[in-house]
Amino acid sequence: MTPGHRSPPLRVVGVLGNAAKPELPPAIATAVSACRGHGVRVLAARELAGVVPADVPLLDTGELVAAADVIVAFGGDGTMLRAARALDGTEVPLLGVNLGSLGYLTDIPLPELERAFAQLVAGDFHLEDRTQVVCRVLRDGQEQDSLTALNDLVINMGPLPRALEMELRLDGDSLGHFLGDGVVVSTPTGSTAYNLSAGGPICQNAVPCLLIAPICPHALGMRPLVVPESTAIEIILLNTGEGAVLTADGQETCLLANGDHLVFGVAEARVRLVKFPQSSFYRVMRHKLNWGGPRRREQKGR
Repeated sequence: MTPGHRSPPLRVVGVLGNAAKPELPPAIATAVSACRGHGVRVLAARELAGVVPADVPLLDTGELVAAADVIVAFGGDGTMLRAARALDGTEVPLLGVNLGSLGYLTDIPLPELERAFAQLVAGDFHLEDRTQVVCRVLRDGQEQDSLTALNDLVINMGPLPRALEMELRLDGDSLGHFLGDGVVVSTPTGSTAYNLSAGGPICQNAVPCLLIAPICPHALGMRPLVVPESTAIEIILLNTGEGAVLTADGQETCLLANGDHLVFGVAEARVRLVKFPQSSFYRVMRHKLNWGGPRRREQKGR
């Protein structure tokens, strides 16, 4: 995480979003009004034509990232992950506005939109650098592909309901062979995604680690692991049959084969997220996961 600081005022805000969300047009209109009220220019991705006000310039995604001081993604976590991929290793900060249901990554709910944009254009925010995980796919000693993810990299059989046989090695030590539906290797940011559903732990975002969660292993002793960022994680596919895939953030895939050697580690590029003074990891967890159960008023039906 970068140290908290008051950032300089912005000049250009770039907008990405999920055009299928009915809440998008009024949310963007509110953002545009707040920005222009402070002399901040707004640009939008070309696919938002007809959604943003007609006088907002439209650019291809790469041009938008290059021109903007901050990218704002309107949608759910899927939109936020697509926006993170669009940054393509740049250090342009990213802010998420939640138009979805869960919204672990999208920091701003709609009722707080006006206040958040007032803070954004005034520079009243700090930045958090989030780890990404990368996997190199080696076949017969040659690199076939490389995928990077903000949330997680997942090995499974895709739509085919068959188990995989794998070997897991950490820092060169084998933890043995195991059979299962796959493996999730996630960052702390992704700990609340597939990792959580697979029985892995929730991890505070600043913890320097990676998480390994077997998916439905056929051995009760094969449990989720938390390892330091520096750990060399290797997974060797011993018996995949047909159709095994590696998926990055549910958006990019690579076909796998018997004998493939997958090497995981922390990516050099990080994603820089905009956070406000009122942002709280634990508040998000309490709200999204309903920690503590319903409040007494709700229990009494008041």
